[in-house]
Amino acid sequence: MKKILSYAAVAVIIMTFYGCPVGIEYPLGKPGTEKIDKALIGTWTNKEEDPEVKKVSIKKRDDYSYDVAVLERGTMYSLETDNLVGWVTVIDGKTFFYVKEEKDGQYYHYMLPSINKTSMTTCDVSLLDGGMDSVKSTESLYKQVLSSMKMAEFCKETINWTKE
Repeated sequence: MKKILSYAAVAVIIMTFYGCPVGIEYPLGKPGTEKIDKALIGTWTNKEEDPEVKKVSIKKRDDYSYDVAVLERGTMYSLETDNLVGWVTVIDGKTFFYVKEEKDGQYYHYMLPSINKTSMTTCDVSLLDGGMDSVKSTESLYKQVLSSMKMAEFCKETINWTKE
């Protein structure tokens, strides 16, 4: 019985830290204040075995935000809608893309280690220093991400996307 509980606990920990991104009530940047990165606009697909999202469309909403539509879900996709709003921000020279459901206050954050006209790489933002409990504001989230970026495990697991 102890072995089963141990395996279950490990599975929960792995899913918490390496599975789908966890929503948080604070954005990494200030939505509506930073210009969009036009390289993100398009329809993107990936060939991962079972990603949270398999195919996504990103369109310009205005000069500071995107309309994001999930066109094909993976089995781990957990949001109630396929329509999101997105923004970008830059921290320490790295571009971050964050999205949220229009009706929900939760933000989901991704780093873009690389992006060009035909491909991009993404990774979930992990809070490796103080964790979710240390985030009480956009400023504390920013500090957590900045600190986590300096750790070897940050952005270790990536997804490669191709523009259609």
